[in-house]
Amino acid sequence: MIKHRFKYVKIGSYLRPIIPVTLQNEKISFAYLALIDSGADFNIFHGELASILNIDLKRLKTIQFGGINKDAPGVGYYTAIEIGVQDQFFNTPVVFSHDISDRGYGILGQQGFFNLFKVKFDFAAKSIQLKTNR
Repeated sequence: MIKHRFKYVKIGSYLRPIIPVTLQNEKISFAYLALIDSGADFNIFHGELASILNIDLKRLKTIQFGGINKDAPGVGYYTAIEIGVQDQFFNTPVVFSHDISDRGYGILGQQGFFNLFKVKFDFAAKSIQLKTNR
């Protein structure tokens, strides 16, 4: 079992469970910040990141999701990529969507993150602990 520890990040007046991850597809990778969101069904990243990773959204299965866009369901494109947490990589499902803010963070959700880690939020200590389920 591997443990990872992170501190909450202060954004404005609020502390948020945001951690650095590495997104990787084939030989292309880059660092990105993602919000750990226990209410999200899956990992969601902005659609522009797919083009950086050389992923053609037109070739992917579409999926609708709610909770982010108040006026209509969001449309996303479902695939799998490698996500790295402190140099430990997992092949995991993700959704890329243009219906989320391009100024926000990626979302780490139930399928593709919480099913891989035991996640402990300690708001008083301003810390997050991840333990692999393997």
